[in-house]
Amino acid sequence: MVLRASQRATELIQEIAGGTPAKEIQTAGKLPANPPDVSLTYEKCDRVVGIAIKPKTVDEILTGFGLMKTSAAKITKWKIPSYRRDLQRDIDLIEEVVRAHGADKIPGTDRSRFTPASIADRTHDLESAWRQRLAAAGLDEVRTSKLLPRERFAFSESAIELRNPLSEDHVALRPSILVGLLGVLDRNIRAGAERVAIFEIGRTFIPPSGKEERHLGILLWGNVASGPNWRSPQNRRLDLFDLKSALECVVPNLSFCPGKFPDLALPIDVFSGDRMIGFGGQLSAPKSTTPGPVFVVEVHADLLLIAEEMANKFREIEKFPAITRDIAMIVPEEVPHEKILRTVQEPREPLLESVELFDLFTEQIGAGRKSLAYRLTYRDRSRTLTNEEVTAAHAKIRERLRRDLGAELRE
Repeated sequence: MVLRASQRATELIQEIAGGTPAKEIQTAGKLPANPPDVSLTYEKCDRVVGIAIKPKTVDEILTGFGLMKTSAAKITKWKIPSYRRDLQRDIDLIEEVVRAHGADKIPGTDRSRFTPASIADRTHDLESAWRQRLAAAGLDEVRTSKLLPRERFAFSESAIELRNPLSEDHVALRPSILVGLLGVLDRNIRAGAERVAIFEIGRTFIPPSGKEERHLGILLWGNVASGPNWRSPQNRRLDLFDLKSALECVVPNLSFCPGKFPDLALPIDVFSGDRMIGFGGQLSAPKSTTPGPVFVVEVHADLLLIAEEMANKFREIEKFPAITRDIAMIVPEEVPHEKILRTVQEPREPLLESVELFDLFTEQIGAGRKSLAYRLTYRDRSRTLTNEEVTAAHAKIRERLRRDLGAELRE
């Protein structure tokens, strides 16, 4: 390109100002090396384009773009000029062939009216449902850039940098979707916002390989959206449980465990079954200049899709009525809800359909103790239960709670 530009400049000088150019060309400095050669097969070109293009036509098109064929075997090799550094793979050459040949000359393929659902269809449907659920929970969807400024290499110090960034504001591919959400938070606070509850579903690029993954990110800051009520004259601030609730709007039955993440003050790991699908927590003070706590969570959307599909189970409407019984108990304060649920449900009671915690208080029952009340629903899908059957099953569960947990059952 440098030689061609110099020759053209010489022609213009000679035409306008006159003079005789020197016969020899002197080179000052070192010319840039040409990009590496690119291999191409005519068979792949036909397969990708969808129609057969004569090899002679392909050669003429690529030669017209300044490329030079160095091998005429089954796999042709093309020498790439220095000014076409965008041509790095065979698919780049095929793109040039399509542009010159004319995309309008490639006929469309008729498809049947009804086609089976693809992975892309299911992904689109589920992500649309997530957006509706999060919007119904009071969150706003945002779209942020996939490119990061250099000073925002948050949540990863090894973000993949671009070879030729257009500006210092777009120098690397985002490894985390939270980086863009934090930028939205800063802009909203400068604009006077008192509450920010946002989410984004988008593509991230995982270093060092650059593997593309779709992630869901949620950010909460400020006060709850509802006004003051009889319980509290002032709006309370959003907390970690609001973040957990927002994520469970997307997919229920997720579990949360204490995690380890240096940028978070209250780190949690998000699990679906035994598989970790994300992380979250409260942003640590060194990473945030925002007044008040900022809560974030980021999960792998593809793994979340698997959890969503596992959670979707359908069955016919129940024909026979259910019977509910309550159990109220006092247990030591350190006994977790999960352990109580496990004691109620294991060993499995065939007639027990569901268990729901509906009351909890710790006052006036002594230090280190808490009172909980659970509602147990019994049902048989093939017949109507008798009162005696439910009483017998309920008594077994009460006895297990008393024996295994030392629960003090209230009548």
